[in-house]
Amino acid sequence: MVADSTVLTTGRLLVATFFLPETISFQVPTRDKDGRFRTNSKSSNDGPGVSSTTQRPATLIPPLAAVDTSNGAMSDETQRSAPTSRGAPNDMSMAPKGILPPSTPSNPPRYFRTTSSTGEAVTTIPRPIANKAERLKDHERPGLPQRSSYHGQLSVPPPSILAPPAETKEKEKLVSVFPAAAPRPTLNQPRSKAGDHPSISIHKSQPHRRPSIDSAKVFAEAAWTVEKAYSGNIGLHNAVNSIQGQLSKRIWIGTLGMATDTLNDRTREDIKAELALNHSSVPVFVHDSDFDGHYHQFCKQILWPIFHYVLPDNLRSKSYEDGSWKHYVAVNRAFADTIVENYRQGDTIWVNDYHLMLVPNMIRERLPDASIGFFLHVPFPSSEIFRCLHVRKEVLQGLLGADLVGFQTYSFARHFVQTCSRLLSVESTPKGIQLESTAVNVGIFPIGIDTKSLRIKRQDPEVAQWVKELKEKYQGMKLIVARDKLDYIKGVRQKMLAFERFLNLHPEWLGKIVLIQVALSTSEQNEVQGQVSDVVTRINSKFSSLSYQPIVFLRQDITFSQYLGLLTAADLCLITSLRDGMNLTSHEYVVCQEEQKNPLVLSEFAGTYGSLGACLRVNPWNYTEVAEAIYEGLTMKEEEKVIRWNELSKHVCTNTAQFWASDFVSELVKVHGDVQRRYSIHIPLLSMDVVLPEFRAAKRRLLLLDYDGTLLPYERASSVRAKGKTSHEDMFKIIQQLTNDPKNIVYIMSGRVQESLDEAFGAIDNIGLCAEGGCFLKPAGKKTWETQVQEGDTQWRKKVMEMFEYYRERTPGSEIEEKTIPIVWHYRQADNPSYGLWQARECQNHIEEAIGSIYPIHAVVGRKCLEVMPRDVSKAQATKTIVEGLRQQYGTDAIDFIFCVGDDRSDEDMFEYCNSQALDGEQRVVTCTVGSKSSEARWFVPGVSTVLQGLQALAQNA
Repeated sequence: MVADSTVLTTGRLLVATFFLPETISFQVPTRDKDGRFRTNSKSSNDGPGVSSTTQRPATLIPPLAAVDTSNGAMSDETQRSAPTSRGAPNDMSMAPKGILPPSTPSNPPRYFRTTSSTGEAVTTIPRPIANKAERLKDHERPGLPQRSSYHGQLSVPPPSILAPPAETKEKEKLVSVFPAAAPRPTLNQPRSKAGDHPSISIHKSQPHRRPSIDSAKVFAEAAWTVEKAYSGNIGLHNAVNSIQGQLSKRIWIGTLGMATDTLNDRTREDIKAELALNHSSVPVFVHDSDFDGHYHQFCKQILWPIFHYVLPDNLRSKSYEDGSWKHYVAVNRAFADTIVENYRQGDTIWVNDYHLMLVPNMIRERLPDASIGFFLHVPFPSSEIFRCLHVRKEVLQGLLGADLVGFQTYSFARHFVQTCSRLLSVESTPKGIQLESTAVNVGIFPIGIDTKSLRIKRQDPEVAQWVKELKEKYQGMKLIVARDKLDYIKGVRQKMLAFERFLNLHPEWLGKIVLIQVALSTSEQNEVQGQVSDVVTRINSKFSSLSYQPIVFLRQDITFSQYLGLLTAADLCLITSLRDGMNLTSHEYVVCQEEQKNPLVLSEFAGTYGSLGACLRVNPWNYTEVAEAIYEGLTMKEEEKVIRWNELSKHVCTNTAQFWASDFVSELVKVHGDVQRRYSIHIPLLSMDVVLPEFRAAKRRLLLLDYDGTLLPYERASSVRAKGKTSHEDMFKIIQQLTNDPKNIVYIMSGRVQESLDEAFGAIDNIGLCAEGGCFLKPAGKKTWETQVQEGDTQWRKKVMEMFEYYRERTPGSEIEEKTIPIVWHYRQADNPSYGLWQARECQNHIEEAIGSIYPIHAVVGRKCLEVMPRDVSKAQATKTIVEGLRQQYGTDAIDFIFCVGDDRSDEDMFEYCNSQALDGEQRVVTCTVGSKSSEARWFVPGVSTVLQGLQALAQNA
């Protein structure tokens, strides 16, 4: 864990998330039925020109507490920042200049400007109405809170242009009948009675519109305030803010969650200045069409279902036809442009979630040396699911622009690595993805909660009051609590069916148990709401009595105090997610159960389950299993409850939000430094003038020379290469000269079999050989081979051979090379090279899933081949054995010069190990790769001929 006083990064941390922690609330006048702004000057109580509906800015979330619906992280009214405003205070009238009450200051701000011939201020704008259904919806709900078309907050909107004019002052006051904190009632008018509704009138011709002005002018003059946003990833906001003391500076980059086309340049600059000054935030302004196409279409209708294992049932849906992918690219490009514009040398960039998966590579194209991290807060599906995405390669390539890609669980990270290997034909390593010129590290960082802040909030007297009321109301009953977003991946319907099964299996609990389900609203339209309501109605009608109802179903959010009180008073928490990134409600429940220590029933498909092993695991699709888990939790002995809770609490209190954020940032800084050192494109050309003096001064030198591609051109077929035939007599003469010097210890590091190396170098005395990529060693001066593979580690060969045979038969021209330990499938001579490459990726994926999970092996991608070998065998491991053997023979200072040269990815680990041997500053190490490319090596040479020239210079000038 990173210490609190540790500075995670010396530069600034730029955190990119789709929604900023802040949003903007505008104060605009009320509109009449024709879309005109009206002043409501006839209201006698408020004075001339005062509108009661504009006394304060409209907000998305009621003034009561809110709980994040995406990952269970908390937020409440105490976290609300003090709003700042430009223009009038919140309680200022919206009336235009000239008709304000006498008590108004002499120079009030002007919210809009225009006058009619009658002296009454009238400003009109066209109100966009998409279709007939929307008009009916607005008309059928007069006076209720609606989604404002100008910002993403819930407000009291102006009446629809189809709504009748207000006849009396009392009717106007109906707007505030339902306070903001109350649940939104359903008052839809039946279609059969729509014709009788007095507010509906059907016009055969278009109504005449009065002259109007552009709405941008209205918003240019309207006062606005900065308010805390309750949409977006609240867990991320809280986690990053919790480590602000460990950062030199933190800057948020994201959208305001509102339409911005109506804002003019001056308003945008004012908003940017305010956010930058008081909130360290930078807004990204995107067009309305891009915002809708990106978020509501591509993210919510395409990406979100696929990432949660729900395939779209109609690939030619409207989202595809309207080019939602283009909107997704446009928004990601806007984010990348904003980040690059605000970037300074040394900054660390942290991009978050599936809304911005193209941003890392877009930034990398313009900032090659930037430190870029990406974290996915939702599940990453298996390759079989992800491959159904029509832009799968573009999305993966976007992510591979990052230095570090983080996931919640091991399975999500493994799915990502396998998908990249399968679809992009890249090499996977234990650390992540190996690209031609760089590497992308993959890490696992399960998010947590801020336990300290949560404990403080639990001390609120209101929480204790709610706990008392709940226990009094449900005295003598067991209380099961649940809080979920009402969509199809949270498993609310499955939970209700499982509870029904419990009541059928254990009728003795009737009248003794109550399930309280808080169902949060969702922006996605789906059929789950009706399905859940039907099940709840059936259960309550079947098992209820005059004094008892088994399910309390709340289709509304509750205050944060009520939420904490509910978790504290619970006897059991029931979470049945069908697929979830984490679900931090389980963490909050554990903290709230410090006194009672009641059990937790958790779905195995929730990301949290990988960390909370002491819970009661259930498969939400198995209703009987869930029912029995409920029974087990209710009848569990106190001793077992304490043991389970202690284990859960240990994890929750250790893996907090602070630990998650600091761990990711510190790992990103470390990984970026490693990648920069390893894959710098500025590797210098090897100069023998630098090497020769060090070579002459050394007392004992170790030369590690790769064979194919380094000493010989790598262009011949595998059958010829295996026989070891060569006509390069000059190369053998140089090797002979080097081995004749007693100060030199020469090893040939090759992937060839033992017989091939013996045939090629058998005539040279005092030469060491490494065969089959490190599986066998023949020490210098000895005649026998030593195996580096433990006995019994070859049981996998039969299964690999069967799989290779399957792919060889289906790939004409391919062949299998069976070595002593490794097995290689070559597709260099395949009739269709592209098909051979695709088959190789499919084969690699199947080997790693079917065999690699059982046996300690890995599939290594080579030059037009796929090689399977033991996981703990490599040239680096062989080099370590050689060095340790020499030190045992000659002492710890046996070697004072190492010269290592190779050409492909199998040599990179060898370069890394050799470089680590120069830490004491005394030992001279020269690592060299063939060809100008990113490498662990410190130098490069152009080709094989240059390698031979350099070795000849060493042999002649020793």
